[in-house]
Amino acid sequence: MLDKRTETKMVRAALIKANFRVRKVGHGTGTASGWLKIYLHPDEWPREREATFLVQNLTGRHGEYDGRIIVLCL
Repeated sequence: MLDKRTETKMVRAALIKANFRVRKVGHGTGTASGWLKIYLHPDEWPREREATFLVQNLTGRHGEYDGRIIVLCL
Protein backbone atom coordinates (compact mmCIF):
# COMPACT_ATOMS: atom_id res chain seq x y z
CA MET A 1 0.00 0.00 0.00
CA LEU A 2 1.34 3.41 -0.97
CA ASP A 3 1.39 6.37 1.36
CA LYS A 4 -1.09 9.11 0.48
CA ARG A 5 1.45 11.60 -0.81
CA THR A 6 3.05 9.13 -3.22
CA GLU A 7 -0.33 7.87 -4.40
CA THR A 8 -1.52 11.43 -5.07
CA LYS A 9 1.55 12.32 -7.14
CA MET A 10 1.37 9.06 -9.09
CA VAL A 11 -2.34 9.47 -9.91
CA ARG A 12 -1.96 13.11 -10.93
CA ALA A 13 0.95 12.31 -13.27
CA ALA A 14 -0.92 9.39 -14.87
CA LEU A 15 -4.06 11.46 -15.48
CA ILE A 16 -2.07 14.29 -17.05
CA LYS A 17 -0.22 11.79 -19.24
CA ALA A 18 -3.61 10.42 -20.38
CA ASN A 19 -4.59 13.98 -21.47
CA PHE A 20 -7.07 14.71 -18.67
CA ARG A 21 -7.38 18.32 -17.57
CA VAL A 22 -6.72 17.84 -13.86
CA ARG A 23 -7.63 20.53 -11.35
CA LYS A 24 -6.75 18.77 -8.10
CA VAL A 25 -5.95 15.32 -6.72
CA GLY A 26 -5.98 14.58 -3.00
CA HIS A 27 -7.45 12.59 -0.16
CA GLY A 28 -10.43 13.26 2.07
CA THR A 29 -10.17 14.30 5.70
CA GLY A 30 -11.32 12.71 8.93
CA THR A 31 -13.32 9.53 8.44
CA ALA A 32 -13.09 10.03 4.67
CA SER A 33 -9.28 10.10 4.67
CA GLY A 34 -9.15 6.80 2.77
CA TRP A 35 -11.03 8.27 -0.20
CA LEU A 36 -9.05 9.45 -3.21
CA LYS A 37 -10.63 12.65 -4.57
CA ILE A 38 -9.97 13.69 -8.15
CA TYR A 39 -11.24 16.99 -9.53
CA LEU A 40 -11.26 17.38 -13.32
CA HIS A 41 -12.18 20.29 -15.57
CA PRO A 42 -15.97 20.42 -16.26
CA ASP A 43 -15.43 19.59 -19.95
CA GLU A 44 -14.04 16.19 -18.92
CA TRP A 45 -17.38 14.80 -17.64
CA PRO A 46 -17.85 12.40 -20.62
CA ARG A 47 -14.53 10.74 -19.67
CA GLU A 48 -15.25 10.56 -15.94
CA ARG A 49 -15.64 6.77 -15.91
CA GLU A 50 -12.48 6.36 -18.00
CA ALA A 51 -10.55 8.30 -15.34
CA THR A 52 -11.95 6.03 -12.62
CA PHE A 53 -10.87 2.89 -14.47
CA LEU A 54 -7.40 4.34 -15.08
CA VAL A 55 -6.94 5.13 -11.39
CA GLN A 56 -8.28 1.74 -10.31
CA ASN A 57 -5.77 -0.07 -12.51
CA LEU A 58 -2.92 2.20 -11.41
CA THR A 59 -3.51 2.03 -7.65
CA GLY A 60 -5.03 -1.42 -7.31
CA ARG A 61 -8.10 0.03 -5.58
CA HIS A 62 -11.12 -2.11 -6.44
CA GLY A 63 -14.27 -3.33 -4.82
CA GLU A 64 -17.11 -1.62 -3.08
CA TYR A 65 -17.61 2.06 -3.99
CA ASP A 66 -15.05 1.85 -6.83
CA GLY A 67 -12.24 1.33 -4.33
CA ARG A 68 -13.06 4.57 -2.51
CA ILE A 69 -12.30 6.75 -5.54
CA ILE A 70 -14.41 9.76 -6.42
CA VAL A 71 -14.00 11.69 -9.66
CA LEU A 72 -15.73 15.06 -9.83
CA CYS A 73 -15.92 17.40 -12.81
CA LEU A 74 -16.23 20.87 -11.30
